Amino acid sequence: MEQDIGKALTYQIKREIAERYFGYRKIIEEDRHALEAMIRDLRFLYEQKIGRDIVRIYVLLRDPDLIDEFLRFAGWEDRPFFDKYVAESATIMEQIFKDMEIHGWKSHSRFTNLFLDSYERLYLDTFEYRKKLDEVLEEAKIIDEEIRQFKEKFSLEEIMSFLRTLDRRDDLTGVLGENLSEGKVEELPSRLDLAPVGDLEKLLPGVPELPV
Repeated sequence: MEQDIGKALTYQIKREIAERYFGYRKIIEEDRHALEAMIRDLRFLYEQKIGRDIVRIYVLLRDPDLIDEFLRFAGWEDRPFFDKYVAESATIMEQIFKDMEIHGWKSHSRFTNLFLDSYERLYLDTFEYRKKLDEVLEEAKIIDEEIRQFKEKFSLEEIMSFLRTLDRRDDLTGVLGENLSEGKVEELPSRLDLAPVGDLEKLLPGVPELPV
């Protein structure tokens, strides 16, 4: 009788540990999903806004030497989004300037104002991008630390050892939840392994801090 009670208590303790394991793991997964959404927003900002901003500069300057001089001034080491056809295309020029107000009495002043307005947009969008990139990198560090602490706190081998003792499907579902109850328990270790986010700074494009 006492032996049965001891087994029951041991089982219950292990079950609670397993449930805490998957509960904490779910929190980390939710944090990673939120980070992925932040990265998507960041890529959109870079590709759709900064890309459009800098192409305006290319179209206005046209001359490759002037373009390279501008990029050196701005702090870019390469020619992001550069395409010779795009820089010389009248159709592209019409499209990328259609939402901008062209003002000035003479052609020279109109060009100057258009260039300054284009640079201002580029400045504001790169400022926003750098701010959001810092937020993404900081969030990635937090998640990596969560994963490190999670692996220190819980042993996947012990969790798997406990799960193999659960024969009934409702017991597995109670511990794993509906999403993780699909498939065999033996397949779970590879599915449950939490890899760190890694160095996003090498994967995401960087932009310089533009001169004011």
